[in-house]
Amino acid sequence: MVYRPPMIKQGDGSRCQWTNCNCASHAMAVMRHRLGMDPHNEHGWPSSPAEIRNRLGACGGTNLPENDLAVQHLYGVNMDVRYNVPMATFRSLIISGRGAVVPIWYGIIAPTKYDASPGFTGGHGIYVNERRASDGAYYVYDPLADGRRKGIPKGPQWWPASLLQRAAETYPGTRSGCIHASFTRDTG
Repeated sequence: MVYRPPMIKQGDGSRCQWTNCNCASHAMAVMRHRLGMDPHNEHGWPSSPAEIRNRLGACGGTNLPENDLAVQHLYGVNMDVRYNVPMATFRSLIISGRGAVVPIWYGIIAPTKYDASPGFTGGHGIYVNERRASDGAYYVYDPLADGRRKGIPKGPQWWPASLLQRAAETYPGTRSGCIHASFTRDTG
């Protein structure tokens, strides 16, 4: 069984909460990378978007490399940041036992039942934990999926592979058929 980290929402009341999607996604990736085990250092545990954001500084969007540097410092986790990874390679890495933070374009998600922030159509970070063999769906943790009001999904959901691919390859700077991702170590 693949380790499933706890859901960490970005709307946690902390500073910059509505721009902490990458921070929240990396907090979940840290939990997966460490299999939930506390690194017993001077930083807080469990990992949190607020602590990652405080390491990064100012509010606003964040990227994979700066979150990687933050989680290295805070939790001793070195993510494997890659750009324009072919979807077949991404699929193989997830199947082999890695989780991944993936930047997506939310405008692709907005018209679907997976939309956790009606009206939002910009760049967003999600955490992908695993792939289901029966239908190829991915187990996605959207840090906006907190059930904060009626009609908002709550918790991780199985997203069709085609939806994840369209949302990822539409993210600015991504080639067709590819995905940017920050991978955890293989915990399979």
